[in-house]
Amino acid sequence: MKPHGTLVTHRPGPAGRPLLVSEADRHGTLVTVAEWDETGRLRHAKVRLPDGSWIGIEPGAAESPLWGRSDRLSVLDPHEPFRPLEPITLFQSVDYGAVGFIPPLAEPDRLPPGAGTAVLNFLASLLVEQGTSRVRYRGPYATEQLFTALLESFRYDPGATSPLDQFMESGGGLDWSPAPHERLFSPAGAYVQLRDEIEKVVFQGRAYYRRRWQGVLRDEPRVLREEGDRVIASLWAMGEPLEDHLILDRTGEVLAVLPAAPAEGPYAPFSRRWRSAVGELVAHGSTPLLRPSILSIVERLDLQWGPLTADLVEATGDRLVISLRLPRVFRLRLEAQPEGEQRVRAALSLAAEVAKLLGPAVRRKAQAALAALPESGQRAALELAEATFETASSTLEACLDQLVRALLAGKELPA
Repeated sequence: MKPHGTLVTHRPGPAGRPLLVSEADRHGTLVTVAEWDETGRLRHAKVRLPDGSWIGIEPGAAESPLWGRSDRLSVLDPHEPFRPLEPITLFQSVDYGAVGFIPPLAEPDRLPPGAGTAVLNFLASLLVEQGTSRVRYRGPYATEQLFTALLESFRYDPGATSPLDQFMESGGGLDWSPAPHERLFSPAGAYVQLRDEIEKVVFQGRAYYRRRWQGVLRDEPRVLREEGDRVIASLWAMGEPLEDHLILDRTGEVLAVLPAAPAEGPYAPFSRRWRSAVGELVAHGSTPLLRPSILSIVERLDLQWGPLTADLVEATGDRLVISLRLPRVFRLRLEAQPEGEQRVRAALSLAAEVAKLLGPAVRRKAQAALAALPESGQRAALELAEATFETASSTLEACLDQLVRALLAGKELPA
């Protein structure tokens, strides 16, 4: 049994090797099943996702033009032991009896929420069982998104001074030690990840995270914060909690579900100044190659302020909505601040918060748009990015200056 109550069961085969290995949380919910053959090769495995569905791993089921032999991830029939219903994507094949590296995944955006983390956690558990203390990612997609996903099941080399930069700039050249989490499916409907403490909670389709992961601060709109012996899942923006949704004890059991405040107010489109500032801010926090695509995407998106319940951003197709809570918090801060630098900081904080909320969806769309271009179009995008690189910082400053001046004058905010 693991520290947080996860029970691991081994069913041995004729040669003494385990033919079936399963994990169940302390409430008896099955979370992982791996079936092996008599030679120690993995036949298939399945892991439960935060919403209760299953994703399956089929070793050697396909070929990829990028790396050859590949393992397939599929949606599984929840009522059968192992019956794939729909293929999702591929990742480079690994030897599950002696995992030697973290494999690249072909299409991460196709994964259901929590699937990538669940598969990485399965690999981390195997590495611990096999006594492997360090591995590296081996693939072409050493992104910030992958880095944060790895933090949930591994720990990076503590000697790394700039781990994210080292991971991204050297194509994954960073050592990772396996540190799998335990998973708990609460009777109250919450999914909880635990290692030394509660690190992640998923409730009603929304994920809440600890703010600090090893030495990395995750700047998320939904956070887990501690008050005495309680862990509280909250909306978080502009440096403060805005609304609490769930209270847990330190073991991950739900103590209370708190009702969300009703959403109020009309929808309102983003102004020209807001579009310009958000585009430049998102581009500033992204790879320079994406800047032209990001600015183009922001121009055509339907960006709005609106009444959202229990969340700060909502993305549906090309429509992105930011909660009216943010301008309300900003107005309260202006009323409480004297004239001067603190008011400017409040305006900059609002702009940064909006860009942070919109950034992931905008970047995904920009990456997809860039990838869909022919080679000549991608070269043109690169040339445009290089041509505008020198002026990008001054353009950002000018856009922010115009927006801040308007905000402090009581303009550019929804009614």
